[in-house]
Amino acid sequence: MFKTRQYFIFFILILILFFLFARLAYLQVINRKKFSELASDQHNSIIKVEPRRGTIYDRFMEPLAINLDVPSIYADPRSIHDKKYVSDKLSGILNMNSSVLLERLQKDKAFVWVKRKVSAQEAEKVRVLKLEGVNFVTESKRHYPNDSMACHVIGFAGIDNEGLEGLELSLNDELKGQHGWRSLVRDAKRRTVLFNERESVPPQDGYNVILTIDSVIQYIVEEEIKAMAEKYNASSASCVVMEPSTGRILALCNYPGFDLNSFGQVPKEGVKNDPVSSVFEPGSVFKVVTAGASLNEIAVDPEEEFDCENGTYNVGGRILHDYHPYGILSFKEVISKSSNIGTVKAAYKLGDKKLYEYIRKFGFGEKTGIDLPGEVEGIVRPPSTWSRSDMTTIPIGQGIAVTTIQLACTASTIANGGLLMKPYIIDKITTWENETFRKNGSELKRRVLDEVTCNRMKNIMHEVVLNGTGRRAASKIYEFCGKTGTAQAVDPNGGYYPNKYNATFIGFAPKERPLVSIVVTAYDPHPVHFGGSVAGPAFKRIAERTLQYLKTNVPIAEHADN
Repeated sequence: MFKTRQYFIFFILILILFFLFARLAYLQVINRKKFSELASDQHNSIIKVEPRRGTIYDRFMEPLAINLDVPSIYADPRSIHDKKYVSDKLSGILNMNSSVLLERLQKDKAFVWVKRKVSAQEAEKVRVLKLEGVNFVTESKRHYPNDSMACHVIGFAGIDNEGLEGLELSLNDELKGQHGWRSLVRDAKRRTVLFNERESVPPQDGYNVILTIDSVIQYIVEEEIKAMAEKYNASSASCVVMEPSTGRILALCNYPGFDLNSFGQVPKEGVKNDPVSSVFEPGSVFKVVTAGASLNEIAVDPEEEFDCENGTYNVGGRILHDYHPYGILSFKEVISKSSNIGTVKAAYKLGDKKLYEYIRKFGFGEKTGIDLPGEVEGIVRPPSTWSRSDMTTIPIGQGIAVTTIQLACTASTIANGGLLMKPYIIDKITTWENETFRKNGSELKRRVLDEVTCNRMKNIMHEVVLNGTGRRAASKIYEFCGKTGTAQAVDPNGGYYPNKYNATFIGFAPKERPLVSIVVTAYDPHPVHFGGSVAGPAFKRIAERTLQYLKTNVPIAEHADN
């Protein structure tokens, strides 16, 4: 009997051992791959490591776009037992919909985002709760220290640090860098115990971008353009400040601006960079093109007299008017007093083909090539398509569409002695070790006018400010050169708006050895809408403040070649 019991127990033990060995064989041999992968998934994790997005600086290395380290919250749904409790707690702190959070936590995943790039206060409140399966990781968030400064130039990056507008978008490949990967080893409770550096790939940080923008000049421009637009109720306004001898853009702004740190609240149409992406009829500022061409071809002389017909002239099948009636004026006075009749008579002496040739030489009808996204070329028609009346409109800036940046290049061409320079706003792109990856510089496109013509144009444009339509731009400190323009706004549905105008002023300062060319334009100012009254005073204040700053704060080497 005793032996029977021994045999029975022995048999049971053998049977148990058999099943254990069978189970072990099943786990270790038959299903080895499956369980090996499960163990690996549990103990080894690969996480994406963000690179540092490059910083955007102004020309003196003042940061315009930087990165901040901020906390992000993620969860491991497989480690959370009471998902409803966790979602309810998090929703109150993070201001999120509880049902949306619960849906995320119910996924059969080891990682889901709860909320990315939260505030320090939100993160601390979540940490205090010590919720199971809820963890934190540090991410990089794009931040703009000056809020709206140069907003249309810089643009912005989204939550994944991908560029969405402006230079953030057009230079996204250079700025964003490349992601890396970090291998983690976790314990059974999924706590990180060590980093496996051998199997980790470090991220490659993005390049830094140094602009030609000067933050001080940009601030001056934005302040004055805002004051002008609000005073005259303009729906929009813009300004470009350019260094004539090099093509460097020192400031470029649009009104109204927007807060780069709250880009989600900006309407799509609000991010359009008007100086390069919008066209308009320039009006009388375009007379400097007609005048420059006529003088350069010796079709007229500055002192040559023109009969301005007392303000009414029948030509080309239409009646041409001057705002003020004039009789006999010298050509210098024709431009300074902005006589349409005198300008058209000079254009007829030049001829349509020559006029068109110089319009194109000045760069109208083509992109300037500025390194900003969204540039348009404007509208310039060849003489073969002109009607009889076009020679009475195009010379005075009607029937042609231009951009503000093109006008800035025109003013700079006259200021620097006749050279059309390619404008640029990106000075260089560098590594974090300050090694140059790409460098821009001055680029001459072509000669447009000779120096004698430019000196004559300077005298004429100085007369505009002293005794002509631009008197409100005159300075008691410096000698300015400029030209006013007032043009009816084009109705997209055809024709012109009866009571909407573009008010423009272009010029440069000082007259001798100009340091800056400036274009100011306002759309639909009212009740006053004249370029000399609306844009002229803004030009004066921008030019005076900029010159005072440049002459006292910028090293001589910065503008010695001007």
